[in-house]
Amino acid sequence: MTAPVGVRAMATAARLIAAVVCKQPAQTGAEIGLRQRRPGQGEQRGVHWDPKRLRRSPNGNRLRTKRVSVPVSRWLGLRLAAMLILLSGCFQSSGPSGGASCGPAPTTQVDLNGATAISASDIWVVGLYQDQSPATAVDAPVGPWTFGAHLNAVASVGPRDVWAVGSGQNNGEEQTLIEHWDGGSWAIVASPNSSARTNELVAVDMISAKDAWAVGDYLGPVRDLALTEHWDGVSWTVVGAENPAAGINRFAGVSGINATDVWAVGFRRESDSMSPRTLIERWDGLHWTVVPSPSPGRTASLTNVHAVSVGDVWAVGTYDAGNTFLPLVEHWNGKSWTIKPSPEASNATAQVVAVRPPKDIWVAGASSQGHGDDWSIQHWDGARWIQTTPAPGATGVVNTMVINGDSIWAMGTYRTTACGPDWALIQRWDGKAWNYVPSPHDGRQA
Repeated sequence: MTAPVGVRAMATAARLIAAVVCKQPAQTGAEIGLRQRRPGQGEQRGVHWDPKRLRRSPNGNRLRTKRVSVPVSRWLGLRLAAMLILLSGCFQSSGPSGGASCGPAPTTQVDLNGATAISASDIWVVGLYQDQSPATAVDAPVGPWTFGAHLNAVASVGPRDVWAVGSGQNNGEEQTLIEHWDGGSWAIVASPNSSARTNELVAVDMISAKDAWAVGDYLGPVRDLALTEHWDGVSWTVVGAENPAAGINRFAGVSGINATDVWAVGFRRESDSMSPRTLIERWDGLHWTVVPSPSPGRTASLTNVHAVSVGDVWAVGTYDAGNTFLPLVEHWNGKSWTIKPSPEASNATAQVVAVRPPKDIWVAGASSQGHGDDWSIQHWDGARWIQTTPAPGATGVVNTMVINGDSIWAMGTYRTTACGPDWALIQRWDGKAWNYVPSPHDGRQA
């Protein structure tokens, strides 16, 4: 099944590729795993593609947030829940090269993190809208969060069965957040926490209405540990995963084929003095087990996985080749994981992989060639990688992609200046070129 993606979850790779995306000096694994937070106000956001009409999800409790005008377009702006806190260190630290400072952070920022396609005319995208300016009242469903919440990923098996995952902060502690769409409204569903301190879900995949997985990490007594939760049709429960590293173990992506074949990917790190290495685990119906995976370069991390069949699974990420960061593409053939030829791009990161069997593979993320970050979307046609050109203005990162029939969608962020703010960006592939698609909060609808 297609594994929906949540790049806000990219604590796994965001620090690893800091020199590429955030314009920071290259670091080893010592920085990976550090959680960066910045206070802010905003709304958890969902965007819904419906070619017939614009509608808004039913409202819940009243919340003080900034009112944003939503244009009448085919993308539907839906307030899902709560106030938000921004996670990525890139939002705070990236900016002009050459040591110039951006000054105070922009008061408004928007990001699209995860997507799922039910049909060509029914696609959900989740993300966040952050606002630090004076607020006005807007109705929005909210959770029990005292500081903020965010959604990282979304998955579905039908128009009335959609799950979104993330986390919320309550009295300074981060707790898991899971919401469900039943075709009429979003509702928060009880989700367990493995720690009283820090818990985050960053990816989700649905095998059936009674079989779904969400993964992330939590802060144990002394280290970060992999977190996996399972939906059995009645409730979400924690299912223990292996934690092979003495330091950090963290999942960033999950994708399942059936009830006895589910994959989770991320990174592991033995200690602060050692570099991150790839981490892949497999669920066999009873246990999560570590599966050996290649880990090239000085540092390596996997950010997304797409399981097509028992003998055809793809995972992508980034590795440090010594003088540049390069996309990492790995493949499971039913017996072992091997490194596959990756897109020819330097100073680049692969954030997401989308596959349309048998040989139609898309890898996307960002590249930096000294003038800021740009969307990077590569296509494998069965024989070679082809660099496609996004529509103008794609100065940011692709966070998620979905394929449904002949439609291929890319979602993420773009910036109008080197210092931001970040705005939502959606583009669609028509078979020959990428085209900009208007959406709420993309900075062009004012």
